[in-house]
Amino acid sequence: MSTFHLAFRNMTSRLFIGIDDTDNLESRGTGFHARALCAAINDNALGRCRFVTRHQLLMSPLVPFTSHNSAACLVVETPASLQAIEHLCKNYLLENSAEGADAGLCLLPEKNLSHALARFGVLCKHRVVIQTQARDLAEAAQLGLFGLTGTEDGVIGALAAACLCASGNDGRLLWLAGMRDHAEQTLTLSELHNATDIAVVQSIEGEVLSNKNAKIMMGAWPRAIWLNGEPCLIVEPVEEQADVWQVAAKNYLKQF
Repeated sequence: MSTFHLAFRNMTSRLFIGIDDTDNLESRGTGFHARALCAAINDNALGRCRFVTRHQLLMSPLVPFTSHNSAACLVVETPASLQAIEHLCKNYLLENSAEGADAGLCLLPEKNLSHALARFGVLCKHRVVIQTQARDLAEAAQLGLFGLTGTEDGVIGALAAACLCASGNDGRLLWLAGMRDHAEQTLTLSELHNATDIAVVQSIEGEVLSNKNAKIMMGAWPRAIWLNGEPCLIVEPVEEQADVWQVAAKNYLKQF
C-alpha cells in the first residue's frame, strides 16, 4: 500500500456495512442493493461510501441460498452518524428486499474488529453456521446486527461479509468510483490511478507495477480484488508487447 493510502487511512475511520439475502430468483441481486445503498449514503451526505465488495460464502446443500451464496459489504469512511446510516439502511432493505428474502444487515465499525470476528468470517466460507452463533458474537462485540425480513437468516452472511471485508483480504469489488467507466479502454498506470480509487496494480505473480507509463488494457470485465484493505487490480502481460498489460481473465478473478 502506498504512503499516500496509509496516511489517508490513518486520518479516517471506516464503517463496514454487510448485507445478505435480499433477493429471490426473479429479483435484482444483493450486489445491486449494495450499490444502491452506497449511492444513497453518498447522496444523503451520511459519509463517503468508497467501495462495495462481494464475498463468497459456503456453497452447500445444507445452506439455503438464492444462486451463489455471496454477501456484500459497503465500505464507508468518516460516517456522519451511525444512527442515521442504520436508519437509512434498515428502511431501504425493508422497502426493497424481494418477496421471500431473509434480509440481514450488519454495521461493523473498524475499531470493533477482533480476531474472533475475523475467524467468524473465514468460518462462514467453509462451514455451516447458525443464526445463534452470529447473534451471540455480534452482541459480544457490540455490533449492530439486524434481521429484517423472513427467517432473518441473512444476519449470518451480513456479519460474515462485514468481517471478511474489515479483515482486508477477501473478495472482489462490485463497485468503486470510475472503474466501470473505463471498460474496454486502455489506460496508462498514471491515468488509472487518477481516474479510479485503485490503490495497487500487480501481476498474478505479485509484481507491483510502478512504471507510470505502463499500459493497461481494461477489457470488458475489469474487476479489482480486495487486498490489504484496498482495491488491487490484477493484470497479466500481453505477449510480445513491452510493458503492456491486460486485466486478468474473468475466470481467474471469479475465484475471489
